[in-house]
Parts: sequence; C-alpha cells; structure tokens
Amino acid sequence: MDFEVSVVEHSDAYSVIAVRGEVDLHTAPKVQYAIERGAGEGGAVVVDLGGITFMDSTALSMFMRAKDQLDQQSVDFRLASPSEAVKRIFGVTGFGEYFDVFPSREAAISG
Repeated sequence: MDFEVSVVEHSDAYSVIAVRGEVDLHTAPKVQYAIERGAGEGGAVVVDLGGITFMDSTALSMFMRAKDQLDQQSVDFRLASPSEAVKRIFGVTGFGEYFDVFPSREAAISG
C-alpha cells in the first residue's frame, strides 16, 4: 500500500490530517510536517489514523513529540479512528492512555 498524508479538512476551529499506509522511520517525518502545518493553521489538530496499516516505535515517538509540542502551544492534539494496527501498538505499549483518542473523526472534531 502506498503512503499518503494530507490536510484533508480545515476550519478556524480545527485541521484534520489523514494518514494512509505504513508510518515508520521513512514516513514519520512527513506526518510530523503535516501536523505542524495543521497546527500553524489554528485550532485543534485531529489526526485520522483509520488508514494506517502499520506503525512502528518511530511513529509512536513522533506522535508523542507532536503532542508535547502542541501542548506547549496550547493546541489540542486529537487522534481519531485508530485502525487495528494502531490499536494493537497502543494496547501493547499502553500509550493509548497518553493521547486523546476518539472513535471517529467527527467525535474528535467536536472534542
């Protein structure tokens, strides 16, 4: 599966970043850049994880850094629609408790 990340929705209140494919050492910087772009546009940043087929520790570290950076900027960082691959790594590591994880993009947008 090809990798893709983009800001798919934007308003004054939020930006939604959709990620599709594998998030690893090679693709995590692209996700980080999209999150930074979304944060720069104002409002909360929602990352839709529904299309992620694989995620490694590099991706987990990147999401943790992004959350910490956005917290310092007083920007909400929300994860939405975690795929089975994401649920698995969050379950194994326990990091699902570290993030605000919502069952759907709509739930994350409404906060």
